Amino acid sequence: MIAFREGWEPNNNLTNKLQKLLDLLNEDCEIDSGALYESKNIGDLIQIVYDSLYNKNNDCISLIINKNANNSLDITIDKIQ
Repeated sequence: MIAFREGWEPNNNLTNKLQKLLDLLNEDCEIDSGALYESKNIGDLIQIVYDSLYNKNNDCISLIINKNANNSLDITIDKIQ
């Protein structure tokens, strides 16, 4: 939720941009096919799988996982069913 100082009304564009930023920071974004998550760790991988299969009640998730030189992971959601 975003709250502004009393008596000040932001435009809708600013509100939407701030909400998107908050969603990214909280990682409340939808997990969609084709989504790319860069520089993640094993815990993030587990969270992506758990959210997709159990919180969103999907039956199948196909991932492409690339290990980077610094041992972080780039995770691409290939398909969700």
